[in-house]
Formats: sequence, structure tokens, C-alpha cells
Amino acid sequence: MAKSTTYNSSGNREDLTDIISVLEPEATPFVSLMKKGKATGTFFEYQVDKLNSPEFGGVSEGEDVGNFKNQSADRARIGNYIQKFRDTFMVSDLQEMVDSAGISSEFANAESKAVRNVKRSIESAFCSAQDRQADAGAGAPYKTRGMLKWLGLGGQPSDVPTFAQNVANDTTGTATEASFNSVLQELYSANGMPGGQLTLLAGPTLKQEISNFARQTATVQSTYTVNQDAESKKITLSVNVYEGDFGLCNIVPSLFINRTSGSDTVDADAGLLIDPEYVSMMSLKAESVTELENQGGGRRGFVDVVAGLACLSPVAHGYFN
Repeated sequence: MAKSTTYNSSGNREDLTDIISVLEPEATPFVSLMKKGKATGTFFEYQVDKLNSPEFGGVSEGEDVGNFKNQSADRARIGNYIQKFRDTFMVSDLQEMVDSAGISSEFANAESKAVRNVKRSIESAFCSAQDRQADAGAGAPYKTRGMLKWLGLGGQPSDVPTFAQNVANDTTGTATEASFNSVLQELYSANGMPGGQLTLLAGPTLKQEISNFARQTATVQSTYTVNQDAESKKITLSVNVYEGDFGLCNIVPSLFINRTSGSDTVDADAGLLIDPEYVSMMSLKAESVTELENQGGGRRGFVDVVAGLACLSPVAHGYFN
């Protein structure tokens, strides 16, 4: 017997809710924590220097000064290129006229997504191991050197003097409390941590390994005690601030460390140990939205930022990979 069903009847209305879900990582802690500066050219430079080794052999009574030191002998210039970050958008004339579920303006939504995309691209480039590149035309644009490259992942940059090169890192694999403290000790031995406050941007696996430090202590020593209000109905064993022999370190999760361009692959074991006093975002052009001429097909535009990463001294930071 023939019957009317949802799959053989025409005229059924579609049920499309006014909800659009975009679940993508957007937190950009590296750009958020660093200082902000102004670039005035496509290549910006700054200087690094060091103190002499301590001398305490004494001076003989009555000895005249006969030799003089050049206190600027070790001073060196290092620098980086800017990079243009851009995302585009266009909405056809007809699409702008029709009702779309979940948004009041297709053009405004497209513009908002482009801004968010550029923000993610900047964070990824600054946290990457890409090296700097001068614009050579023909698809070879300016590129800014990423933080992991500044710190020597894949080889120390040749333009960074030896005394300013990174010495605090761990590439052995799974982080333990001993290996984590070893990196902090290396950093302290190299510069005394002049900024006084460190932040570790940690991939999800590295973040979990650090949180497990407390659990490992409880298992091995059987002395770890948690005092917590029972009304909260939870036990917290997450580590967001690590206090060790060589100072405090804030632990912040990140999904943008050591990515490659155009990839969503997360390096879950990577981490950047940052002293915020010695890293800066140098902007040649601040974020801007430009709407182009409508040539008949619909509204169009682009979002762009021109900026580079200034690692003011690689020896001030560390990394895990």
C-alpha cells in the first residue's frame, strides 16, 4: 500500500537552527605576553652584549694603570625581518541579500573570521622553527625568524654570537621533574634569570607531564598530601605554577608551538620557556581591515598585519622538543 513518507514527499521544510559552531584553538599566549614595539623598516636590529669574567687576583700597591679594555668589544647586532600576514574574504551580492542561519551579516562574519585567522597565523609563525628570509620576489616573501629557530632548534643561527646563544633546552623526550629542573638550572647558570619571571608555553602532552610531577612524587615518596575543601567535590593535581630551586615558572598550555605553515598538526611535546622581558613583537603595520571596491560581484576585502619577532637575547629563554 502506498504511503506518504519524509523521503518520498516534496514540500517538507528544512530545520536549520541559528547556531554555527567553530571549534578551533584561538588562544595566543605568546603574542599576549610579549612586549610590543614599532618597526620602521623591513629589517629591524638590536644589540646584545656580555660582561667580562670576574677577576679577583688583586692589584699590587702602587701599580699604575697601563692597560685598558675595550668594554664594547663583545657587543653585537642581531636582527630579524618583518613578515606580512594576510587573509582575504568576499561575499557575493546575492549571498549578502539572502537570510543565513546563525549570522546577521555574511560579510561581517567573513571579516571576523579573517581577523581570527591572521591572529592564529602570527602566533604560529612566532612559535615556529622557520628561519628569517629576505624578500626575493617570485613567491619568496619576507619571513620572520620563529622563536624555536632563535633558540637553535635545527642549528644555531649563524648571526647570533656564541655568548648570546641558547643553552637551556631538553630534547630527550618525556619531561621529568629532574629534566625540567635541569633546564631551569641551565637557564639560571647562563644569565641568572634577570627578568625574574618565566612562562612555559607547553604543548598538551608536555603540560600533562608537568602536572604528573606531583603524582610521581606521591607514588615514589608516599608523602604527597592534598589539603582541599571537601565542599568543592574535586581534587586538583594540575600544575599551573611551578616553584623550584631557580624561581617561579607559570605553565600555560598552547597548541601553536612548532607548527608548519598550512598544517593543523600539533607538536604536543614542544614547549617554549620564555622570559617576557626579552621578547617583543615589532610591528611595521598594525592590524587593519581594508574593504576593496565592489566590482559588481559582491563586497570583498582583506585583513593584514606586518610584524616580526624580536628575540632580544636567545640566552634568556629555553625550549623543550
